[in-house]
Amino acid sequence: MCMALGTAYRLGDQRIGYFQDGYSANSDQPELTRALWKFLADHATHPLRVLLPDTPGYDDLDQLREIGGDERGDVPFAEYLDGWPG
Repeated sequence: MCMALGTAYRLGDQRIGYFQDGYSANSDQPELTRALWKFLADHATHPLRVLLPDTPGYDDLDQLREIGGDERGDVPFAEYLDGWPG
């Protein structure tokens, strides 16, 4: 299971300042933000990695089910969030 965060936007000092998927920062997208919090809750005891293009493991992501993705086998946000009280 994975969740795409979109493009990583870097600040002047090259650290990542925010992620954006679509036309606005992820923090401005309530459904995506809720899905991220649920994902963190669901995987609280698992090791998690944030992968950027050109980092080891990034090319293997297409083998995982994506939350909010639109490929066959992916889980739409509405389905993933159904019944979640958070």
